Amino acid sequence: MKLFIASILVTAFAATPAMAQDLDFSKITCKEFISSPKDEITTILVWLEGFYTKENDPPIMYAEKTKKDAKALSDYCDAHRDDDVIKAADAVMPVK
Repeated sequence: MKLFIASILVTAFAATPAMAQDLDFSKITCKEFISSPKDEITTILVWLEGFYTKENDPPIMYAEKTKKDAKALSDYCDAHRDDDVIKAADAVMPVK
């Protein structure tokens, strides 16, 4: 699973060479997240989907779950703009 997510991230970063900076999600506020460029939001969301998935779950990124999680994260961030993205994800994307 982790190898799968790593390969997605490598592909995402290779496709966006202008974004050559580290991303510390615990320091990215919800306000910064929702105002980020679409490609950066996508990168963060993909990482979060992998991070908030059980280790032994199949390496599948479910489109409907991702849409639902993106909406929940967006709604949370709209209401809690000063929280960091990890706090937001902990609230709406817990590992089940």
